[in-house]
Amino acid sequence: MRGGPRGLSPRPGPRLSGAVATLLTIAVPAYDEEATLEAAVDDALTAGRALGEPFEVLVIEDGSTDGTPALSDRLAEAHPEVRVHHHESNRGFTGAMRSCARHAQGTYMFMAPADGQGSFSDLRRFFALREDYDLIFSMRLERSDSRRRKVSSGLWYLFLRFLFAYQIPEFSALFFFRLDQIPELPIAIREDASNYLPLLYVTAMKSGRRVGVLGIIQHERRGGQAKGFDLSLTLRTLAEDMKIWWLLRIRPPR
Repeated sequence: MRGGPRGLSPRPGPRLSGAVATLLTIAVPAYDEEATLEAAVDDALTAGRALGEPFEVLVIEDGSTDGTPALSDRLAEAHPEVRVHHHESNRGFTGAMRSCARHAQGTYMFMAPADGQGSFSDLRRFFALREDYDLIFSMRLERSDSRRRKVSSGLWYLFLRFLFAYQIPEFSALFFFRLDQIPELPIAIREDASNYLPLLYVTAMKSGRRVGVLGIIQHERRGGQAKGFDLSLTLRTLAEDMKIWWLLRIRPPR
């Protein structure tokens, strides 16, 4: 939301399971993912159990209009490791990602999409690097997308690199963050645009966080509809890019 919080509001303390605090939150944002969510949660549970560490699966149900809300609740009832947080209305990627971090109860958060484009089996690779980095982003090594989506994404990242004078990688769908190391953003950004990750990356680098980038294979969706291209979202994002450029590089906050 314009004029909203720059960073993340305080999170609740670690959830205790017996006497053991939750080490890892596997966060799964989901908007209209009725066709894919159950498989994603099953994969998240499998990946979490394979680590042998205390974990939870957090579903951020982002104001879906299909059967995703009810399915999320059924999965939480069926699995003690699963929690659900519902949004009353769709907040978009930035709003969902912020909610993942705000409501996570682990020390670390691994975030992966509900549509199957990022593999939960990659969790082990990210988890193995937790002592070396504070924030680990992913970048696409391969992607199963149309030529139009590849070209539009590539052009947007070229535009971002020009605006911010930073070599921002072309992010993919997986992220692993130490939650107490997520930096506060220097300016407020809209939740319904797509600028959060580039600004978070640049802010983390400039603030001295240990930032890593791990290459992954981006897979085809398991089902449902792609939500990445929307003309109004594209225009909002470009307008927000220019606002961020102006506030950070031309008239930075004091």
